[in-house]
Amino acid sequence: MNRTLRLALASIGPLLSVLQAGAVPPPRSPISICLSPDELKAYVVNQDAASISVLDLPGRRVLGEIVVGPRPSHAAVSPDGKLIFVSSTHGDRVDVVDLSLGRVIRSLPASHEPYGVALSTDARKLFVANSLSDTVSVIEPATGRRLSEIRTGRSPRFISLIPGRPTIAVSNGLSRSLSIIDAENLSVRTVELPAAAILRQLAGSPDGRWVFAAHVVSREPQVAVQMERGWIHANGFSIVDLGPGGRRVTLLLDRLLEGAANPWGVTLSADARSLYVSLAGVHEVAIVDVEKALDLMKRTPDADIERLGQDVEIMERLKISRRLPSGGLGPRGLALAEASQELLIANFFSDTVTILDARSGALKATIPLGPPAAKDEWREGELLFNDARITFQKWFSCASCHQEDATIDGLNWDLPNDGVGNPKNVKSLHDIHDSPPAMWTAVREDMDAAVAAGQRFGGFLPDPKNHKALMTFLSRPKRAPNPYRAPELKISVRRGHDVFVRARCPSCHPAPLYTDLKLHDLGLGKASDPSPLFDTPSLRECYRTAPYLHDGRAKTLEEIFTHHDPRGAHGQTRALAKKDVADLAAYLKSL
Repeated sequence: MNRTLRLALASIGPLLSVLQAGAVPPPRSPISICLSPDELKAYVVNQDAASISVLDLPGRRVLGEIVVGPRPSHAAVSPDGKLIFVSSTHGDRVDVVDLSLGRVIRSLPASHEPYGVALSTDARKLFVANSLSDTVSVIEPATGRRLSEIRTGRSPRFISLIPGRPTIAVSNGLSRSLSIIDAENLSVRTVELPAAAILRQLAGSPDGRWVFAAHVVSREPQVAVQMERGWIHANGFSIVDLGPGGRRVTLLLDRLLEGAANPWGVTLSADARSLYVSLAGVHEVAIVDVEKALDLMKRTPDADIERLGQDVEIMERLKISRRLPSGGLGPRGLALAEASQELLIANFFSDTVTILDARSGALKATIPLGPPAAKDEWREGELLFNDARITFQKWFSCASCHQEDATIDGLNWDLPNDGVGNPKNVKSLHDIHDSPPAMWTAVREDMDAAVAAGQRFGGFLPDPKNHKALMTFLSRPKRAPNPYRAPELKISVRRGHDVFVRARCPSCHPAPLYTDLKLHDLGLGKASDPSPLFDTPSLRECYRTAPYLHDGRAKTLEEIFTHHDPRGAHGQTRALAKKDVADLAAYLKSL
């Protein structure tokens, strides 16, 4: 065993202890992949195991595993192949792994919940998408010095350097937009994608002209009564022209009678002839003929571009794309080995990397990342939550409205369970287990009723086994550490607590649930609402659930008290000074 491998294995002491004790190890949950410059090794980011698996691609085996920070999400390899930069989403940092030593040698501070990372071609700048701070950090890797912090849209997830030009593209997970950043002067241009939701990975073409971004297509302006043909959710990717005119189009990867739920990973071949998109909710990969897709875009008149984005069968009918099994469950990250023409897929729920022939899509190999992990009821519930197979024709999964972490999509949906014409903001599911009712107008009395109704909404009667697993998952959701409890915020939070009490907020939001479990009329209803009474939401984790109020009219917590309290019924907050409002918001974010 060589020194590098010994060190890599030594760095996974906690995992080895589990194996030596004979216990079943936790799942690794591979979420992204990057390749060594010579394409002989792959580095797999294991989100739940907080590790990097090192794969020998010719040998189809795992060489070792390196522990990194909590909840890693994405990684980039240095041009010389000596270092890997790994985002630690729950550690607010990027870990630098020395591959010759097989361990983390330093950590670079980022902002809140760093996700996607990209390294400049000269390795002098590291770009980090901070999904909770809504920024991109520009960091000097050698020193860890923060060079700049660039404001983007909401919840930036992935970042891509555009070849041939000083440009960075960022997918904003909850903003229906891309942020296009000039890497020289750091100016930002926003490209709106009006129907896009839950944006995920993106890639730029080798000529620097095109950006391809995977996402759900959500049609929330319509009453959610017909799922066929993508009229609640469809699924695909958008093409954005970075040249003059800036044309953009959305193309769907669904079929007439079968959805392509939850597009996630994207990679593009070096010759720009093939685009690969992982379809996490249906456990497939789509292979797109880029030349045909661009030709379709160019010959479609402007007046028909929107309609093209509603056509669920045109890509298959014109033989522009084809869908193939990924070889595992929950395919997310992708990587393309050009020399061998092999597509690598990180299968989140299978704890495997599968290798497909990049041309034919045939399965060539399956590499388990370790011994089989525990398959308990909670994990089964997590899979079901992200699985479109429990929905009629596979159009969407629970994660299509609540993301994979059971939170929000930031949209207002007009669900017919309490009438029509009264769209309401999607609630996070993190605290519905102990804060009934489960919906804004109390049409579902508790989580049990809501989960059963959700399965019926998907087109099937609740399956008892599935129902129990989903209930188990939602009763113990994956929670991120709250960054607004940091020591440097303690004074503001303490002042905010005093404001919270003085303004009589606990009369409706008492601890420990921070809700009185009742409905109230704050004067915010409309004529189309069945009642002016709305559920008092729990304030827990409100730092990550904007926009606020039943219809999402308040973009920030501060706006609730300064712009949306017509009757003065939202506690005694109307006369608060600006500083008091800021302190109150600081306290609420800490809950």
